[in-house]
Amino acid sequence: MSRLNWDRAYTLPQGYRLRPASSADLFQLVELLLASFYPEERFKRWLYPLMRLGIQEDIKRRLKNSTQQYSCLVVVDKSAGSKIVGTIEISLRSQFWQPLHPRRPYIANVAVAQSYRRLGLAQQMLLACEYIGRTWGCQQLYLHVATNNPPAIALYQKIGYTTCGQMHPWRRRQMMVKELFST
Repeated sequence: MSRLNWDRAYTLPQGYRLRPASSADLFQLVELLLASFYPEERFKRWLYPLMRLGIQEDIKRRLKNSTQQYSCLVVVDKSAGSKIVGTIEISLRSQFWQPLHPRRPYIANVAVAQSYRRLGLAQQMLLACEYIGRTWGCQQLYLHVATNNPPAIALYQKIGYTTCGQMHPWRRRQMMVKELFST
């Protein structure tokens, strides 16, 4: 992954940079994920610190144990002192109910800070994950999206993802897949 110059490979708006995450990014990653997926008003104040700690330990473990089958990317706003404004993760995973099946590339934690949305940052992060998936020899990419998130669903459909099933309907998430073709 280090061989790819992210700034040249993907068309981010001027002033932004896409790069692999590092352990030094942990605090900003946790805050971005909390703000994106768990707005504080939805949770009792006593629960929020526990969620922060859980996310922090999870991300810390993944960054520390990073392998060639996992990547966390961040978009930084260079004009704001390299503030992290977007993140995405890709890993090879097997389904827990199908542990003997081949592992497949799975995209998770696609997040862009509220004030930086609709600039094309998420789309560029997804395209970078397509590149990574191709380098791993994968033919498809998978992700889950909340069914009550029409902007995300529209973005995924715009760049070629299709619905391939709904996992745990009571959780209101749907699985999407994109076929990767050599370019």
